[in-house]
Amino acid sequence: MKGIRIKNSDVFLELIEKPMHPKLKEMLVWFMGKRDILFTCGYEKRDYDSVHDVDPLQGVDIRSWIYKDPKKVEDEINNAWVYDPDRPNKKVAIYHNSGRGKHIHLQACDNTIKA
Repeated sequence: MKGIRIKNSDVFLELIEKPMHPKLKEMLVWFMGKRDILFTCGYEKRDYDSVHDVDPLQGVDIRSWIYKDPKKVEDEINNAWVYDPDRPNKKVAIYHNSGRGKHIHLQACDNTIKA
């Protein structure tokens, strides 16, 4: 297993506040076997529908700038995992800036499968 870090104590509490969806756990264990990971967001109450605001937790954010090529990491994850075969436009990994800086958002649902 590679290095696992958490941004700060607030994010640690976000990660342990709610149970994590089994598919998200499975994907994270797979990913942690391949690369270092630094969690930057877990459970978080939002004013809109979000996988960060459900029980069990279905989404986390990880720091992207720890990777030489974050887009390559996003592609690696999306080539290995399918968010939902019935919704092929949805991805498990999204490298973006949602207003808090660039990061990789990871998400899973009941239908998430290993490709």
